[in-house]
Amino acid sequence: MDFLAQLAQHKKNKPTAISFIHREERMTYQELDEYSNGLASMIADSSKPIVVYGHMSKWMIIGMIAGLKAGTGYVPIDTSIPDERVEKIIQTIEPEYILTAETLNITCSAKQIQPGSWMTELKFNHINHPHDIAYTIFTSGSTGTPKGVAIQYKSLDGFIDWMLSLYDIPAENYWLNQAPLSFDLSVMAVYPALASGGTLVMIDKDMIKKPAEIHSQLIEHPISAWVSTPSFMEMGLLLPAFSQETYSNLRYFYFCGEALKHKTAAQLKNKFSDASIYNTYGPTEATVAVTGVKVTDDILDQYNPLPVGMPRPHTKLSLSPEGELLIHGDAVSAGYVKEPEKTAQQFFEDNGERVYRTGDKAELRDNLWFINGRIDYQIKLNGYRMELEEIEEQLTKIEHVRQAVVTPIEKNGRVQYLVASIVSDYEGDVTHHVKENLKNTLPEYMIPRKIRTVESLPMTPNGKVDRKQIKEAVS
Repeated sequence: MDFLAQLAQHKKNKPTAISFIHREERMTYQELDEYSNGLASMIADSSKPIVVYGHMSKWMIIGMIAGLKAGTGYVPIDTSIPDERVEKIIQTIEPEYILTAETLNITCSAKQIQPGSWMTELKFNHINHPHDIAYTIFTSGSTGTPKGVAIQYKSLDGFIDWMLSLYDIPAENYWLNQAPLSFDLSVMAVYPALASGGTLVMIDKDMIKKPAEIHSQLIEHPISAWVSTPSFMEMGLLLPAFSQETYSNLRYFYFCGEALKHKTAAQLKNKFSDASIYNTYGPTEATVAVTGVKVTDDILDQYNPLPVGMPRPHTKLSLSPEGELLIHGDAVSAGYVKEPEKTAQQFFEDNGERVYRTGDKAELRDNLWFINGRIDYQIKLNGYRMELEEIEEQLTKIEHVRQAVVTPIEKNGRVQYLVASIVSDYEGDVTHHVKENLKNTLPEYMIPRKIRTVESLPMTPNGKVDRKQIKEAVS
């Protein structure tokens, strides 16, 4: 069913039901409908997407839905994004309207709309076409210039349908979202929550720094579905009471954005034995995620590293002669905004289908897809070519090692040695313990020269491990 039609049904059937919670902020389905109608009426004549600026605010959700209703689409920008980058995004989009849920610290010609500064007693007849751009999310470019990934409405609708096929709607239907709205992982929580008539519960950047606040949210609200990066889940697993007994309504976990480590999945399955745990994979350019697998005891027993599963409907995968994973079908983006050369490099047509070159190495085994790292995520040390992710995988298999990141230390453009930053509760000589264990699984040249123990690994605002910050700390 069309997403906006689903929203209209919820407004009609359950107008006073809560659609959104962030700290003390609440919003009903009626309020979401009326505010987004009014805003859609205001921006409907625009030929540009509306920019929604803020952090975990209901007004950002209103702006996003208004952009869909008006057919303009939207561009989410989180307050954690540096002003210089925000300026580049706005220069690229050239919006006519910016909804400012927070103060915007740059000067631009777009009209800035204050939250609630428009009429709500309006009906709005929205007509979406499958090829309309629903949203544009900016990702990091290799040159430092952000790339705007344009996702069509049909791609978003197909993703929502697939996500809901992996979810049996419970009586208490609450979705936890950890990702900023400018990070496409948030799409995995926002739209299934609203499409299913549930309540979206937002975890903000300050809560992420204080795990006890996450616990309080899980206690206060009967969360049924958890959406996050694996790194964020690893932090959750450190909570003493993180278990099915404590959070009895929490029965669905969805992970994307990073590789889900076998050890993390096994620990989670041990604490939530009856839960459905999904490992998914997909780049921003293919509408959040294109594959998924339910992590069962059998999957855990058979595979390490874990598979990412099989493609969702209307999507297929193939391999290039070089072993690069290619994504075909409706999930694939319309391309990069105002970047025809980069679009031509990454996207092409095959028998009338859009195809995206992922840059990931992959293989199909036992009718399941496995991601084997990035084509460009290799280093050469003393003449040996190696994968940093393989070393990290072996580190996290060691008893008492909870998380690990390996950083190459370079001098004059060449890698000199490796440093492993680990979170560990080992009480003895950690360096000796780690290196002795690695000798059983890795050749000598792949074992990091230095082992650095930290209380926790820093995370980006998106909930991924902040490799840049770690590199600055060890260099």
